[in-house]
Amino acid sequence: MPTDPARPVRWLLMAGHVPPDMRGGGIVRYTVELARALQRRDDVELHLLTAQEAAGPLVELTGSEERIVRLPARVPEQLVPAFERSLLGRMLTTRFDVVQGAKHLLPRSVAARTVLTVHDMLLFDRPADFPLAKRTLLRRPYAGSLRQAGTLLCVSAATRARLTGWAPELAPRTAVVPLATSPRLLGSAATPVGGLVGRTFGLVVGDSSPRKNLAVAVSAWARVVEQRPDAVLALVGPPTWGAEAYGPDHAALVASGHVVQLTGVDDGTLRWCYEHAAVVLAPSLAEGFGLPAVEALDLGAPLVTSLDPALVEVSGADADHLRADDVPAWADAALRHLSAPRPTRDRQTRTWDDVAAETVAAVTGAGAVSST
Repeated sequence: MPTDPARPVRWLLMAGHVPPDMRGGGIVRYTVELARALQRRDDVELHLLTAQEAAGPLVELTGSEERIVRLPARVPEQLVPAFERSLLGRMLTTRFDVVQGAKHLLPRSVAARTVLTVHDMLLFDRPADFPLAKRTLLRRPYAGSLRQAGTLLCVSAATRARLTGWAPELAPRTAVVPLATSPRLLGSAATPVGGLVGRTFGLVVGDSSPRKNLAVAVSAWARVVEQRPDAVLALVGPPTWGAEAYGPDHAALVASGHVVQLTGVDDGTLRWCYEHAAVVLAPSLAEGFGLPAVEALDLGAPLVTSLDPALVEVSGADADHLRADDVPAWADAALRHLSAPRPTRDRQTRTWDDVAAETVAAVTGAGAVSST
């Protein structure tokens, strides 16, 4: 921490995974929104570690070219994680008070307080969900970074429980800092989806990997359309990055038009989907947080989730919770919501300024643990 209490904390957020357009999955969104919120604080001087090609666009997040630290151009993309873990600490020297890893890794031997955001423990709990190279090359550096970090920021109490179950000795260094819906999503003008306008539809937001359990939602929808042939299920997610698991009913429902797939949508389109869905289904088998569940609730959608601890934690009494494998129950819940008016909720929306404030407090507050 700075010796002069009046000086802002020089905070380096590792953002080498953020592309120039600042769009991507949950960890990219986390990094971008946390950067924006930290930059708004008077007690933090934000710096970003970026890829060479993203350095120019990401200046927007720091407000100054001088606060961008570029990864060396000579490091191939596939070797960036190894560089960040093994060599980055030497490159940073003593320039920063805090170095935060936003995605799995921290640099060894860095002269700063180290902070690691723990999004989930899936590399240890469900390694088969990841490509062989990733689970082979990343698990050991991730484990080392978890044990090194002076502060471990868990995105949910459920993730903290998984982390401390894996390594109980880390418990004193953990803090729970839940995420928030993106202000860009909340502030975007809704963009209608032509194929869904005027139709009754359910919505699933997420990738098609096995842990997302889309097969149960799709098979439940096959039962739904037997009673509601007008109903459509919209699957919204990123481009495929690994194994897909849609289940046996998917192809027929796509062919009949009862399943519509939307890939890589913008915030305005996603907002419209949440605001017009008759029900949002979140059947995932394992989540670290479950941001689509929070987004759905913040935008007024009826929500049904699995019994995954993180999903239950973030949605609470505002959602229905079902066993992840109970297809008839998911069909019944969907049919009930298709015929019911959307609920009216008095919900206090969490902000990214809240996330940043709790992050800074966890790292610099009286309870913070020194990194050694």
